Amino acid sequence: MNLAPYRDEEAPRRELLPGGAVLLSVPMQNAHSVTLGFWLRSGSQDEPASRGGLSHFLEHIVFKGSANHTAYQLAAGFDSLGATIDAFTTKDHVAFTLKVLPEYFAPAVRLLADMLLRPAFAPEMIALEQDVVCEEIQEAFDTPEDRLHDAFAARVYDDHPRGRPILGTPEAVRGFDRAGLRADHRQLFAGPNVVIAMAGNLDEAALATVRDEFASLSAGGDDGAGPAAGVDRNSGRATTEAVPTDSARSEAMVASTGQGPDRLVLRGALVQSYFEIGNRAVSYLHQDRIPVFLLSNILGGGMSSRIFQAVREREGLAYTIYNYGDMGREVGLVSCAGSCSPSKEERLQEIVRQEYAQLIASGPREEELENNRAQLKSQLIFSLEGVVNQMYRAAKNEIFYGRFLPVAELVDRIDGIGRDDIVRCAECYFQPERLIYASHGPALSPADQTSS
Repeated sequence: MNLAPYRDEEAPRRELLPGGAVLLSVPMQNAHSVTLGFWLRSGSQDEPASRGGLSHFLEHIVFKGSANHTAYQLAAGFDSLGATIDAFTTKDHVAFTLKVLPEYFAPAVRLLADMLLRPAFAPEMIALEQDVVCEEIQEAFDTPEDRLHDAFAARVYDDHPRGRPILGTPEAVRGFDRAGLRADHRQLFAGPNVVIAMAGNLDEAALATVRDEFASLSAGGDDGAGPAAGVDRNSGRATTEAVPTDSARSEAMVASTGQGPDRLVLRGALVQSYFEIGNRAVSYLHQDRIPVFLLSNILGGGMSSRIFQAVREREGLAYTIYNYGDMGREVGLVSCAGSCSPSKEERLQEIVRQEYAQLIASGPREEELENNRAQLKSQLIFSLEGVVNQMYRAAKNEIFYGRFLPVAELVDRIDGIGRDDIVRCAECYFQPERLIYASHGPALSPADQTSS
């Protein structure tokens, strides 16, 4: 039995289309479907502050009619082919995904290309979608976790554009007009800013269809509104300069937020208190990113993790509690998040800080470190299974790192992480006295408001 088949992984086939878009393909001949992703290398953090929410709005508006199809015809067309179509916007990229049976692949791609490359931008549909997105913004404001996370990210990232909300503001969204959206579309949907990734039951005919349908992607202009910062315009590849990983440099980067110990409190008509306890941390290009992932898993990544055991299993302070990281092109954050009864909030925060301090003081146990290595490696290797996962991996490797990262390489790096790496990263990014504590909970009584 081959106990490490992932070491035989082959890189996606990579080709450059005439307009500068990258086409990646991962043949999986035993698959029953084909998945295609159309990715923009830029996301919400690349928008001008005055046009916040632009990427997300463009993600919406392309579904509202094209040069050759109404919004209903697009929806009915995908349904008639049994295709699954989806889209999402992050701070780093925008993606449109299509999953379909091989026999329906060609007409589905033709419909997708018409939608993405030739949107109608009908004024009445722009006005309608402005209403829809403003409703989405208000819904997020009414969702405690979403409202808190946006406020927390804004505090942690300070003046970095990563701190702005992906959805934008109602004022900015209401300001979008047809002429501006057309110009923005020309810049963002230009070849050097596009990655097309495919995985599944592919053949040369499928590849030829994609080449033909997306041949009209232009090379774009160079007026400052084109591909995202961090993307080499000449190659269309992400820059990968590594940041030094010594402790002093890492500490300086975190301390540069100027935050120090801090507290952010939001109040609303709630029963639970939602919380985030975290700090500014590393980008996905930083050499500390894998030790930080492993450290977050040790602290709060699973049922045996330190935070889960201390907070939920030993003291019953919360139902939901976990650690996570958000890593962007230049900077990232780490956080412990969840919810609890307001009366338990201070004790919970105390325990989290104690667990962080104990890890810094004593380091991880060798068995604990090995168990968490196994968890992280398993998550990576599981990502090789399924056409959607393969498509995502191909696209994200291209966008984030500008090259194919074999799982075997990542597994070897995980195996090379030692106790000293974990302690150093804990000292840099999880120091209890540097954490920002953010809470969104019930309205305070007058006495509590005075004391706070």
